[in-house]
Amino acid sequence: MKGPFALLLSVVFSLVPAVAESQSSGFPSSVGVGAHGYDWLIGSWSCTNSMPSAMGGPATMSLTAAHSANGSIGVHLSGRNFDTTGYVSYDAKSTTCWNPIAIGNGEASNESTRQTGRRTVWTGTAIDPRNGTSKIRDTYTAFNRTRFSDVTEASIGGKWKLVGNIVCTKS
Repeated sequence: MKGPFALLLSVVFSLVPAVAESQSSGFPSSVGVGAHGYDWLIGSWSCTNSMPSAMGGPATMSLTAAHSANGSIGVHLSGRNFDTTGYVSYDAKSTTCWNPIAIGNGEASNESTRQTGRRTVWTGTAIDPRNGTSKIRDTYTAFNRTRFSDVTEASIGGKWKLVGNIVCTKS
């Protein structure tokens, strides 16, 4: 797994799950639950990555989220030498959230979670045409409607390695 891929996963997944820390945070109790549980993500975000690297992505990026024609949330993330698109979708039958991602350089991934709440963990597989597949996971923490974080890890050599640490603020 390389650069932009890990970063997109980090940002997109950190967007998905969240429940109110408290009523004073402005988060409704339905955040992260059901087909419309992530509508709070709609809009523009500015993100910083305290671990910029080939695997973790650039130090700064922009994220835009909007409803797509199929009812999911389409996410576009861009930064220096970085451009990717993904979706946050919900399967009611399995109560699972999915996050498929495609990157222009041929990398792709798909992560999922059944968790809801302020802190969730997404797991899945990353595909890099040059380096094969690897296990990935993202831990998202939603602080409120306008700020969230995402810590991205990849299984490298059979051990989990931190590859990104992103914080996004709604513009």
